[in-house]
Amino acid sequence: MTDGQSHDRRRGVTRGYVVGLAGAAVVVALALLIAVWGMLGVATGREPVTTAGIPPVSAEAILLVAVLLLAFGLWRQALVLLRGRRTPPWAHTLVLALGAYFVWCLGGILVGMSIDETWVSPYGVALAIVWAAASLLFWAVLARRVYTDRPVPRWPHERHGDEDGPDWTRFGGYDRGDRGDDREDSDGTGEGER
Repeated sequence: MTDGQSHDRRRGVTRGYVVGLAGAAVVVALALLIAVWGMLGVATGREPVTTAGIPPVSAEAILLVAVLLLAFGLWRQALVLLRGRRTPPWAHTLVLALGAYFVWCLGGILVGMSIDETWVSPYGVALAIVWAAASLLFWAVLARRVYTDRPVPRWPHERHGDEDGPDWTRFGGYDRGDRGDDREDSDGTGEGER
């Protein structure tokens, strides 16, 4: 691709697309974090915050700061990519991961959590790993959109060539409650079974 063509391709990615993609990456990161923390809770038999007297909203406030850090970092990564860098920004990914870890640890110390819940907690390490993974996922999806001519990914039911989607759209009315076939009733009217 010539320089003019790559510049035109980068202009095709709007702010709205980047914001939407960053929002999706943040949602995926939160979902993954909840799953990982749930598995850690089952494996270790303890919650992320067990110190008595710490209100539950404290941990959520710390995570909110970490989420804002992730969103800001993804926006910065998008700017780097749109300026022409084709390789993942490893420094940004490392800063996001370590930043999330330090936000969890320092925020936890400020609200009164123990050292076991902050600096040596598997939950803090999991937070850093998930943020790094979300950063790399965001980079991969945006780089694919900007620097390749590959089409938009499609769901499996959309990949069958000339078929028009799921079975219920091809074989009759979904809302009619029938299977879409033209069977005749015993009286020969062709109404089908209802």
